Amino acid sequence: MPARVSWSGPTIEGVIDRELGLNPELRRGTAAYVALIQAYQGGGDLAALREGVFEHAAQLYRSANGNRAALVTFNDGAADFLFDRLVERTVLVWGISRTVPANTRDDAYHAGYPTAGRDLDKGHAWSHAQGGREGGPNYFRQARRLNQSRSDNGRLWRGVETYLAANAGVPAFVRLAYAPGTTTDQPEQVEYGVLPRSGQFRAVIFPNA
Repeated sequence: MPARVSWSGPTIEGVIDRELGLNPELRRGTAAYVALIQAYQGGGDLAALREGVFEHAAQLYRSANGNRAALVTFNDGAADFLFDRLVERTVLVWGISRTVPANTRDDAYHAGYPTAGRDLDKGHAWSHAQGGREGGPNYFRQARRLNQSRSDNGRLWRGVETYLAANAGVPAFVRLAYAPGTTTDQPEQVEYGVLPRSGQFRAVIFPNA
């Protein structure tokens, strides 16, 4: 069994593949996007790729909720959101990583936002270090062991964030998957998709527990 050497770096797709091979808690999500990635590689239309990812997330979400949803899209100045106004929860966040000056996070806002609950954190779908903003739609109830690198899952999550923070201009998304038929704003699973500079798209699904 290969050793875990590092959790971030220029070959983040290799890190993801390694962890998918070692960690039974993780699931591969890449197969669902094969046609979209092939079309993007053939024409380089990032807007079409983004639209396809949004449509895929919307279809999965509606299917899990019996088509009961009021989905809208918006941009907060840093990332694009797919949001359900009916139950007020984020479904997908899409962004392009960018360089962020050190010590610019609004810690006062973050500290003043309501707590997430026992063993949960106010997780950022699109982290500040990779260009995200503080704000309600960008927060989700994230398992502390996932958000704070308290498990191999968490170390991989942080590894993807670290890669995006260190590499501006990389498209990525976070899809929040809720248990079917529920109205909770705590996702059951979280999918992280990233298209590294190599063009080798990867998506990994984490349990939010």
